[in-house]
Formats: sequence, C-alpha cells, structure tokens
Amino acid sequence: MIKRNAFDLIAKYGSPLYVYDQRILRQRCKDISAFANALSFGLPDDVKVQMHYSTKANNNPAILKIVKQEGLSVECMSPFEFFINKKLGFPNNKILYVCNNITSDEMRIVANNDVLICLDSISQVKTFGESFPNSKIMVRINPGSHGVGHSEKVITAGKQTKFGISEANISELIITAKSYGLKIIGIHQHLGSLFLNDKIDEYIEGVKAGLEIAEKYFPEIEVIDLGGGFGVPYNTKKEKPLDLYFLVGKLLPILNKFLEKNKNVKELKFEPGRYIPCEAGILLGTVTATKKENGIFWVGTDIGMNQLVRPSMYGSYHDIRIISRTFGNCFEDVKVNICGNVCESGDILAKDRIISLPKYVGTDVGDIISVYNAGAYGYSMASNYTGRPRPAEIMLLGNGCEQIIRKREDIMDLCHNFVWENI
Repeated sequence: MIKRNAFDLIAKYGSPLYVYDQRILRQRCKDISAFANALSFGLPDDVKVQMHYSTKANNNPAILKIVKQEGLSVECMSPFEFFINKKLGFPNNKILYVCNNITSDEMRIVANNDVLICLDSISQVKTFGESFPNSKIMVRINPGSHGVGHSEKVITAGKQTKFGISEANISELIITAKSYGLKIIGIHQHLGSLFLNDKIDEYIEGVKAGLEIAEKYFPEIEVIDLGGGFGVPYNTKKEKPLDLYFLVGKLLPILNKFLEKNKNVKELKFEPGRYIPCEAGILLGTVTATKKENGIFWVGTDIGMNQLVRPSMYGSYHDIRIISRTFGNCFEDVKVNICGNVCESGDILAKDRIISLPKYVGTDVGDIISVYNAGAYGYSMASNYTGRPRPAEIMLLGNGCEQIIRKREDIMDLCHNFVWENI
C-alpha cells in the first residue's frame, strides 16, 4: 500500500480502518489447496483431503466468499458463523461444526441441517444423544502433553487445556455414545495456534499421539481431523513463512503408516484459519498524541485494544510502520512505545519498538499507524469496550479500486438494543 493511498483511505472511510488485499487472500487459499493436493498425491487414491477454513479467524462474508470461490470448505463454531456460511451457499458436506460447551438448542440448529458436529466432552455427547439418538458424530480428543502455540492461551492440547477428551476417559466416551446409538465416525484434535517451521516437529509428535489413540480405540472411524494452527511470520525480520511442502514431507510417512492399518479412514481434514486472511489484512489508524515521559517516547493512537486485542491479550507482536505526513528521504531509528486510547495499562500495541521516522521531524498528530498481519483475529475479536464503535472494513481489488465490505459502526448502532422506554 503506497503512502498516499493510506491517507486517502483514512480520509474516505475513517480511522481506524481494516484493509484487506484480495490478491493475497486468494493466493493463501491457493497455497492451502496446493498443500492439500500435495498431501493427496502421496496418500492412497481413496483417501480425500479436505481443508476447512476456520471462520472465527475472520468471519466477514466477503472473505468467506473468496474461500468458497477457491474451493475450500469451512469450519464454524457458533450459530452466527453457521448462518453466514449457509447464506453464502456452502453445501452441508463442506461445513464442519466444531463446538465447545454449547446448549442443546444450538446442537439442534446443526442437527436439523444435517451438518456433521464435533463434540469435545462426554457431557456434550450425552446432551446430543438425548436429543438426537442414532446420529453420526465426531469427537475431539486431547492427545496429552503435545500442545503447540505462540502463547499458553492458544495451546489447545495437554493436561491444562479445557478442550477434548483425554485417553483416560475414552472408554467412558465409547460406552456413552453406544448407549444413545451414536456412531463416532471421526476424531478431531487441535494442538494449538500459530506454529512455524521451528515447531513442526512438535506438531508432528502431537499428530503421532493422536493417531495412536485413534488406532487403539476407534478402529471403525472414517474421518481424521488434524486441526489447524498453520502459522504466519508476524515478525518478518526474525521469522520465515511456514514451509508447507516440508510439512507435507513430514506428515506423509506417518499418515501412510496409519492408513495402511486403518483402511476405514477415507478422509483427512485440516482447519487452517489464521494462515488464509492474516497477511492480507492491515489495520490503519491515526497518531492522536505524542509525549516523552520518564525517558520514554509514547505514541498515542486511535487503535485501542478494543480494535485489536492480540497484543494486549497474548503479548503478540505485529510489524508496525508509522507513515509520516512529511515527505523526505532522511530517516532515523527511534525507540517508541505505541499505545491505544483505552484507559487500561495493558492497552499497548508495541513496547520498546524501534521505528523508522523522518529525521528531525519524528512523528506527530495526524500521521498514520499501519499494523501489519491484522487480517486474522483482528476484527473478529474486536469489541465495543468503553463504548467505541468498531471500524469499517474494505477490500482492495486487483484493479486498484476498493470495496467497502463492512460499514463503520456509529454511536446509535451501540444504542440499538437499549430498551429506552424502561429506562
């Protein structure tokens, strides 16, 4: 995105602003499809590989439409995500409902639409069985101590996680399912979020552990879901893109060995989320204040933790650039703390960050903040905390134009559900 274009977009659509590049979105969909094709090529001919985009990473229908156009399936975990995917025309066999601690009413929405559901506790299997006996289900297992992720808050396997059924409880799971006539046709595991090349071996160990459980307890299953977690390099100076073909090479020997003994399995599923929209998204904001206090240079912005919560919640790193209104060719590196407009000490976008700024000018009110890799778990985790409306979202098209794909909220949108006559 060129410098002047960022200022033009902010002037037209307001600040902050989520911006997505359609070309990058399509390329990442193609990358994931190529991964699936490469994996399929090395597996038995009768085993299908299906890639389910995890809707929670970014649920904007414009992004999901591209996912559909590129031939991918979807995974969802709430009635809203389910509704959006059905409205966009995803067929039932391309939707997987992976849920956690839901009500029987929510289960009914899925079951009545004949969509496969994945349940992650014996209690949930019982609840489902009471309403929908003699159905087909998937179950989520916890393969033990083999979790991976960029933060302990996104590690979804191991002894401390809330997800899945441990090996110690699988016998009870099988008895419970049989008591309601439920057929477990698949197992699911998800080890965590955002692994890169240095964590592939840990991911593979988790896959091995899950397959061992599958072979030991579920000889008749038809589907294995190995989850997602495919990472992207947030710190582009230190991290390299995930080598999908190297991952294929690591997976094939393990999968083929398993499939040779478990010939009922005819489908492998993966659930990439972050990998598809993350690098396509940039969050633009505006510098609203600057100050030097106690030897620290603070840059205040209108991008608060309510607009992008990842740095505050996970301590996550995002590449950030300050785009100055002042043109020039002479720059210097300056250490800054970049913070938002929420009255919370944790509302920090970047701490002790070295930023390149125009020499002798620095940064000032009205400059633009550009936060990279904001396409996943950005808007979808945004909130109205402190009563601030959420920003607009736009899509950059390949022809140099842009489309607005979600309008900016205003204060009246936030007041919509108040029952004023009772106040």
